[in-house]
Amino acid sequence: MNNGRTSRSSHSPGGAALKAFTLIELLVVIAVIALLMAILLPVLQSVRNQGKAAVCQANLHQWGLLFATLAEGNEGKLRDRDTWDRCRTQQFAYYLDNFHFEEFCPMATRQTSPSGAGGTFVAWYCPRHPYRTGSYGLNGYTPAYDGGEQIGPQQQIKERWTSIYRQSGSNVPVMLDSALWAGYPTEYDSPPPTEDDAAKTPNITGESMREFCVPRHNGFINAVFMDWSIRKIGVKELWTLNWHPKFNANGPYTLAGGAQAEQWPTWMRRFKDY
Repeated sequence: MNNGRTSRSSHSPGGAALKAFTLIELLVVIAVIALLMAILLPVLQSVRNQGKAAVCQANLHQWGLLFATLAEGNEGKLRDRDTWDRCRTQQFAYYLDNFHFEEFCPMATRQTSPSGAGGTFVAWYCPRHPYRTGSYGLNGYTPAYDGGEQIGPQQQIKERWTSIYRQSGSNVPVMLDSALWAGYPTEYDSPPPTEDDAAKTPNITGESMREFCVPRHNGFINAVFMDWSIRKIGVKELWTLNWHPKFNANGPYTLAGGAQAEQWPTWMRRFKDY
């Protein structure tokens, strides 16, 4: 007898009752699945990025081993940056050609930007050697000067590290995530006004700290140091590193130097202060 209620049951050919889903129940299931995906996708993306960060650090570890090997064979001195740039001569070429050192962070595309200047997720190319591309950059003060390049006022020989044999090498960066192939930072270099302004051209000019302000790893940059350790550093932490022997690690862009929040561009204010 029909008492006014709508039945959701149907009958199979054998006479057994089959319960069907209502439209509301189906929508609820879809909503639950969508909610689970919304929760899981960021987690999966985070895990994926952590994996890429680990690969980036492994790449820098290999470069650190290369630098250590070459320096040990050269009385503790790293080669001139101009020689490093060519990367196709003598022992350096042997290592590159036979051990396939990776010059790209997994977080950065292998495709260079139209201008040749890299960025947080874009590779650079060297204007002197256009076949050279990558997404890591050297601290220009670490190679000892050997007369292979012309240097400007901020690149004086006295400001170079002349040997890897020093006690505080753990705070001397050698190679980092970068928007250019090398840089000569000073404690007075201002940060880029936007994240896209880390580098404007493929040439090294003033304000060299900017090219290392590429927070590829959730606000951090990976680097290999002169003691050959690998660690991530905060974007604002760049101003506290010992880039060259006379670098003031308590400069105007550090907490010790009295840095204020308004000194930083808007996009950097969310990062930790140092």
